[in-house]
Amino acid sequence: MKKTNNKELLLITPHTQVFIGDQLALIKNYFNMVHVLLPVSLFSELAIRIPFLRERIPYLRVLSDSIHSSETEKLQVFPVRFPALPMELAGKTNFHLACKWCIEIVSKHSINFSLIHSHFLDLHSYIGAMIKEKSGRPLIITAHGSDIHTRPFANDWYYNLARFTLDKADQVITVSKSNAERLLSLGVPPNKIHIIPNGYDKKSFKPIPSGEARKRLGLPVGKKVILTVSSLVEVKGHAYLLDAVQAVLRKQDNAVFVIIGSGPLGRVLRKQAKNLGLDDNVLFTGMKKHEEIPIWMNACDLFVLPSLNEGFPTVIPEAFACGKPVVATKVGGIPEIITKDVGILVNPGSPGALSSAILEAFTKKWNYKAILSHANQYSWDALATRIISLYEEVLVHQ
Repeated sequence: MKKTNNKELLLITPHTQVFIGDQLALIKNYFNMVHVLLPVSLFSELAIRIPFLRERIPYLRVLSDSIHSSETEKLQVFPVRFPALPMELAGKTNFHLACKWCIEIVSKHSINFSLIHSHFLDLHSYIGAMIKEKSGRPLIITAHGSDIHTRPFANDWYYNLARFTLDKADQVITVSKSNAERLLSLGVPPNKIHIIPNGYDKKSFKPIPSGEARKRLGLPVGKKVILTVSSLVEVKGHAYLLDAVQAVLRKQDNAVFVIIGSGPLGRVLRKQAKNLGLDDNVLFTGMKKHEEIPIWMNACDLFVLPSLNEGFPTVIPEAFACGKPVVATKVGGIPEIITKDVGILVNPGSPGALSSAILEAFTKKWNYKAILSHANQYSWDALATRIISLYEEVLVHQ
């Protein structure tokens, strides 16, 4: 793929970490410059400075890392600080203020751009739509998960906002077929929808010997290690997983469940584990930096994701890239990536189904080469090429 000569990208995103950061690291090489608008409410910036909140709310840590990320030769990050109230009732005002401040930043710094790309069908896509109206530049929106499954249907205002921004978009990327169906229901023509899932960084997520990984982490070598990585919030289904752990241990008592993540349910889940007598078999590690996750992936025998709802969870292809089979729920885009050769699907909210699938996974003879091969299609190297092709298609018709 050739570099888009003399073209510059305006990216509007809530953060520059994890899956967006991995994507950005590759696509920036195809532009002369990528300018990133990072809308930050003053309330969020104040919250970042409070350690208790920063550790309890995963987004605040990701936002903090984004604000303080170092710029490179082809990347400029502009944290756009705007006054906003942390209230749903102030949503309309907050949207308009954030948009006003972003437009002023573009003008103040004389930011030149050929194309706008907004992540998430919310504030960021609205800003993109308004900048498109002023600049006449084409707009691509990427919709990820709850931003199209939940937010547009919360009330009439959000629904109309979604319809407005999607109508302004020249093309729309989304991460799963189930998301694409939602976009169709919001009136997006099929020829404007492109399914490009989230991917993983091949340099970071790759197999290393399990024993070596466990030694580095202090995990037992002779036990089954089951891993889950996600925010400790209700929609991720940890409560059902803990109930399933109790059933698993009745038949496989040499298992250790590792739960990586932080969030508002941390204390509740720890109490649940204690009440179930699982203290010796469940390890809560708290949040880990994204660059630390590959070593934990390689240390486990099985990855589990018990979510009640999802878009396209990047942790699943990351697990595959380390050669690990996956047990996960039939929600969102998950059924699109898990086949019987690489994992087991279960109904959400069912501890019995989870425990049965985990026990089945222990005894199944997995083809680890097939799992690694399955992962290849979800590497950012492959997916970024598809995004760049879409950029070029849009720019040709500018």
